[in-house]
Amino acid sequence: MTNISIIGGDKRNSILSELLKKDGFRVYTYGVESKDSSSFQESISKSKYIITAMPFSNDGESIYAPITGKNISIREFIESSKNKVVIGGKFSDIQVAELEKNGNTVVDLMKDEELAQKNVIPTVEGIVKIIIENTDITIDNSNIAVIGFGRIGKRLSKILKLMGANVYCADNKKEEVANIRLSGYNVIENICAEEVFDVIINTVPKMIIGEKELTKLGKDTLIIDVASKPGGVDYKYANKNNYRVIQALGIPGKIAPVTAAKYIQEIVKKVIIEV
Repeated sequence: MTNISIIGGDKRNSILSELLKKDGFRVYTYGVESKDSSSFQESISKSKYIITAMPFSNDGESIYAPITGKNISIREFIESSKNKVVIGGKFSDIQVAELEKNGNTVVDLMKDEELAQKNVIPTVEGIVKIIIENTDITIDNSNIAVIGFGRIGKRLSKILKLMGANVYCADNKKEEVANIRLSGYNVIENICAEEVFDVIINTVPKMIIGEKELTKLGKDTLIIDVASKPGGVDYKYANKNNYRVIQALGIPGKIAPVTAAKYIQEIVKKVIIEV
């Protein structure tokens, strides 16, 4: 029987622990909700395969463990992990180098193209849910801007258009601008143009909506930022001046944790076969 340890993470990892048990693995857990949690050292020592948080950390010092609130030191984790296969998400280059120095193999799920493609589905559904819950108008006939025409932007624009929205899209790549036009969406040359947007969704992880843009957009527009940290909005100015901005991170784990856990389960089983 193969041993797997799960250390830290959100609800996805709690569900993942039960899914892996049903697959016949012996699972040790620490820092997640589980019926039979182990100690930190036991979880490290008992398994060759260690699944950790996605993202690995939010502060660079402790492993992300929002459910239990345990303070799991990254330094202690790295020092204790030797010759393991460490599976998680969004490791820094320094963290990868330190883990590999101890003979570990690091698998970053955030760089897995298959998982990224699958996570688009719950992410888009989650964005639609956020729009419905935070506006008092229908999506039908509303003016919605999507910034970034990548994986999320493409699927989101399609769904919003099917729901009757007037969809406007922006991207800095010429080929994607051409794709926007070919797909039948309106091209945004300037986010602060004359169009009045009911909702703006940003998917680009760099400053897109700063003080200048916020001032021109006004306070009636709902802005949803799904880009990874630090995001694409000037949050300091937005929060100080009461703009309607929602930073929506980790949507798959919040909106559809069971489905998201199954996605990870599939990859973990492949990793065990291949390593």
